Amino acid sequence: MSIENSELTKEELERLLEQKLKNVSELEKEGIDSNYVQELADLALIQMQLEQYSQSEENYLVCLTYFKKQKDRLGQAAVCGVLATLYLKKNAFQKSIEFYREAFNIYHQLNQVQEQITCLKGIGNNYIKLHKLDDACNTFLECSAICSDNNDIYNLLDCLGNLIYIHEISEEWDIVFELFKKSLKAFKEINDAKGVITSYFNLGIIEKKRKNFEEAVRFFKKGTNIAIDSNYVESIIKGLSYVGEALFYIGRKHEAKDQFLKALHIANNINAENAMIQLRVLLQSLGLSDSEILNELRNQEKF
Repeated sequence: MSIENSELTKEELERLLEQKLKNVSELEKEGIDSNYVQELADLALIQMQLEQYSQSEENYLVCLTYFKKQKDRLGQAAVCGVLATLYLKKNAFQKSIEFYREAFNIYHQLNQVQEQITCLKGIGNNYIKLHKLDDACNTFLECSAICSDNNDIYNLLDCLGNLIYIHEISEEWDIVFELFKKSLKAFKEINDAKGVITSYFNLGIIEKKRKNFEEAVRFFKKGTNIAIDSNYVESIIKGLSYVGEALFYIGRKHEAKDQFLKALHIANNINAENAMIQLRVLLQSLGLSDSEILNELRNQEKF
């Protein structure tokens, strides 16, 4: 449906709505057939985009009844999926789950893999909204298995992101750590340097939470080295700061100071004000005065 993928203004949608209402009214005189249902579905989509949810729901249900009479399984599944989206927008989360599940069952029977993944992600997001985190977790695990079996890395990463979010809420750091390792592997498979860097940093943060500072340093350095190779300057600053903080916690204050100074030198060069302020505070906490920091930075520039 062309309307679905286009970004129209509210005024354009309202003009299109008027035209579709006329079309539907004219076609209705000839009876409910495939042309009428196509126009009605277009109308329902515009109404949903304009947040006219009741009218949209009513029209989609007419489409669903038609497809059921025609025994058109794919048509039924498609309408159920859109209705599930509509109910999610209305915050009718349980009803959204029911329609996603109905669509999923049809897609499963017809072996439509991408559509199954979309439905499961929708069900999982509804469970999160309902604060049913165990159900959400089970749904995203089911979805992850389908993604893995079909080598769908991007949707797998999306599922892993949701699983990480769920377990972070529960502060189950061992599980989160393993999920970040899976994310790291997936990012490596698609050569996503930023994803790899972020995964290493997240692994380091969890190790720091668990007070495994040596391991934290190792992960932070891995992420920083990839940031350097990829020339992602902001990630380099962040990574050097992470390394410095972890070194500080294990008493290697001189090395921590060097990391903070390297990060501050780069931050100054790109005028990253927030990073500059934070790094100066960290250096001051190590006992350096403003003049000492300035002298150290001048020494950095010599190399």
